Amino acid sequence: MTDAITEAAARWHAAQDDDTMDWDGFTEWLEESPAHRDAYDAVALLDDRIDRAIPALRDLLPEAQPVGPRRHLRVVGWSAAAAALLVGAIGFSTWQTTQPGTAEIALYRAPAGQTRAVALASGSRATLAPGATLRVSNGAQVALEGKGYFEIRHDPAHPFTVTAGAYQIRDIGTRFEVVSDAGMLRVAVAEGTVGVTSRTANGEVVVGAGKTLTAFAADQLAEVRTTSPAPMAAWRGGHFSYDNEPLGLVAADISRYAGAPVLIDGVLARRRFSGIIAPGSRAVMVRNLEQLTGLDGTTEGDAIRLGDRTGG
Repeated sequence: MTDAITEAAARWHAAQDDDTMDWDGFTEWLEESPAHRDAYDAVALLDDRIDRAIPALRDLLPEAQPVGPRRHLRVVGWSAAAAALLVGAIGFSTWQTTQPGTAEIALYRAPAGQTRAVALASGSRATLAPGATLRVSNGAQVALEGKGYFEIRHDPAHPFTVTAGAYQIRDIGTRFEVVSDAGMLRVAVAEGTVGVTSRTANGEVVVGAGKTLTAFAADQLAEVRTTSPAPMAAWRGGHFSYDNEPLGLVAADISRYAGAPVLIDGVLARRRFSGIIAPGSRAVMVRNLEQLTGLDGTTEGDAIRLGDRTGG
């Protein structure tokens, strides 16, 4: 991997702090070469390891050299060798704070309005949608809150599973999207196959490529249908595209992206929606959803609650 690719990856990672981030250009750059994706994953992983090491660094450094919260890592101009040395140093600091015999746990969160790439074990990777959280134990035990896209290198000796609320998604070698919120689950498979189970229902539902599973409650029968590949993980390119998805999950997307709650209850949360919503402020995204669905938003404290303007 060349220094130029590493530095480009660092620039793209740093640019995500900026409201003018060129998401289309970023997506094109990632897709130009597998080396670009690998470099970006390495930079994002390094950034996270530094964040995790900050508490230990505060204890190690004198008071005159405080280590405070950072925005994204800026390593433009660094050599790949320098970045590797820093990874080693941070790894040592993190090891010092881990108790012997305990599981190594990493927590990743995508800030409001930003995606985040996460390098997983065995060459697998995840991309978190804005506001999503991923908890990784021992490299391959993953728990997701929100929405994420997974690209998994299948290894029968080390099965990969994603826990999302009351559900568990078992990889059978694939690329897939998961979104979980308020007891609902949506799994869309781009390639390969996954198996989905819940803690309160018997059996496993197998979902193949080009199919989407939607479940409204962990103890109820899930729906599996053919889906268009176009909307899948469109948020990685900076916009939100939906194909017959529950409004409850659409409202959750807006909440996480904006970092402020958008609420929708009961029957309305299960109503299906198809369309495209451009990213923006919470007020703008809610207004667009109102226009496309006929719903009305009212302010309740710090939240916006969506309701049916007809009263139905």
